[in-house]
Amino acid sequence: MLPRGAFPGIVALLLASPVAAQSPFEFKKGDFRFQLTGYIQGDFRSFQDWDAGDEDTGELRSDTSELRRLRTGFELEWRWLALELDVDPQDDGDELKDLYLDLGPSKAFHVRGGHFKVPVSPEFLTSASRTDFVERTMLANDVGPGRDWGVMLHGEPAKSFAYQVGLFSGDNRTSVTRADWTAAARLVVTPADDLDLGLSFSQGDVEAQEELPGSDPRPKGMIGEGPAGFEFYERHFVNGRRLRFGGDLAWTPGPVGIKAEYMEGREERKGQGSTFDDLPEQVARGWAGSFTWLVTRESKKGRIEPRRPFPHGVGAIEIGARYEELRFDDLGPDEGFEGAGNRARNIRPAADRVFTGGLSWWPVRWVRFMGNVVVERYLDPLLAPEPGKRGNYVTLLARAQVALP
Repeated sequence: MLPRGAFPGIVALLLASPVAAQSPFEFKKGDFRFQLTGYIQGDFRSFQDWDAGDEDTGELRSDTSELRRLRTGFELEWRWLALELDVDPQDDGDELKDLYLDLGPSKAFHVRGGHFKVPVSPEFLTSASRTDFVERTMLANDVGPGRDWGVMLHGEPAKSFAYQVGLFSGDNRTSVTRADWTAAARLVVTPADDLDLGLSFSQGDVEAQEELPGSDPRPKGMIGEGPAGFEFYERHFVNGRRLRFGGDLAWTPGPVGIKAEYMEGREERKGQGSTFDDLPEQVARGWAGSFTWLVTRESKKGRIEPRRPFPHGVGAIEIGARYEELRFDDLGPDEGFEGAGNRARNIRPAADRVFTGGLSWWPVRWVRFMGNVVVERYLDPLLAPEPGKRGNYVTLLARAQVALP
């Protein structure tokens, strides 16, 4: 957690940092290239007139300030071989991010092996240093997979087509909800300039923890957590197939970015009833649509490069808006008592609808400041942060970031 009043100091430090005015360390000689990579992010939150928690559980939302990420690593390339390492020493229990070897004898065919992101949601596949808003979408955070050990084939056989197909030992190495062997695939077609259309899929099996006398098994189902950190849907007991599928669109003509994504996650609940009977599948459905505009007219493709860096110019400025929804239910008949318990047969529907307005400023290439206004509205007021309270829950988010390319 960052100390109170640290934000002005970080702002001054980042603007004065020599990193903001010089290129990162990079060594090239012939076919060999070595480059250091990394970034640091400090996040700040202000909850506008709402609370979540009680004397027994404490605060059920994110901290007001934290050192969110401290990434460091390197990229090494030699001919058609590439090696990447990315770690975060402050992320206790999840220090390793990426560690893989990539062999690419041609642009159309690469083989990657190691620890990296399971290729499903484009929002998750985008580096946290380059997302349009402070928090990723709920569908990427709550429904999508994480990183795991695996092998993947990928490439671009044509200018308008790219693929990723892999087999992983799980779908999130550091999570207690981790599935067993998971297959995943992602295809992207580019039918026109600046327009990408994608399809994603993954499937694995989840094995529930065995219930033994005196034991307290933990549910492994998907969770519903909003951008403020409040869990509006608790994990349920699942056992069997975990399936994800979705589609997405990204149109980035010049300084404008229009994105949309849909994802559905289904989990079987074999033998997870109160009498160990089979329950209907749990289903999570999420979608998000966003619009961003670089008012200073830089291009949305790749890293944002200010045309007139500070202090000789204003830098790069972007405004944006996003609307999203994530909903949980079951695929069984809607009859009988609707329960919120983690073994309920007829799951009580739960959803969070979120509007996010954003402003980003890159005074120079390496530095970025972000501010977001987040408005959440819950489908069921009994499952809201303040049970029974209808209406909007507003949170202000801010981020300070410095990064190497």
